[in-house]
Amino acid sequence: MKIINIGLSLLIFATACQQKDKKKDDQAQMGSDTTSFAAAIAENGTYQYLKNGDTISLIIAIDGDKVHGDLNYNWKEKDRNVGHIDGILKDGILLADYTFASEGQQSVRQVAFKFSKNQAVEGFGDMEEKGGKMSFVASDKLVYDEKFALEKLSQ
Repeated sequence: MKIINIGLSLLIFATACQQKDKKKDDQAQMGSDTTSFAAAIAENGTYQYLKNGDTISLIIAIDGDKVHGDLNYNWKEKDRNVGHIDGILKDGILLADYTFASEGQQSVRQVAFKFSKNQAVEGFGDMEEKGGKMSFVASDKLVYDEKFALEKLSQ
């Protein structure tokens, strides 16, 4: 009887260990799927907003979590902003420094874009000057305004 109890205990223990290992593998797989899903949302290429004579154009190249590209604002009856971005993409959100020229002056400010399927939506929030550039006070509290959603252009 003792042998049966010991054998049964070993069988239960072995099954429990296998279940624990399987659960860890499943969680690791889910984590990598989530990462690849977030990365797949933002794609290399051009995103554009074009309405009522206003144009916003974002052209990006993604290399891992680093993003480089061009960002241009052309508001109807206002000055153009033409510039370059360098930033980091994390969880489908691009936080970048935007170096641009407007009215003959060069400036730097932070920009943020939240990516979803075939769209990039700019984030807005309170800003302050830090180290010669305008930066978000709290980049985790930005408001993303779908009114100016940039659509991914097919390539």
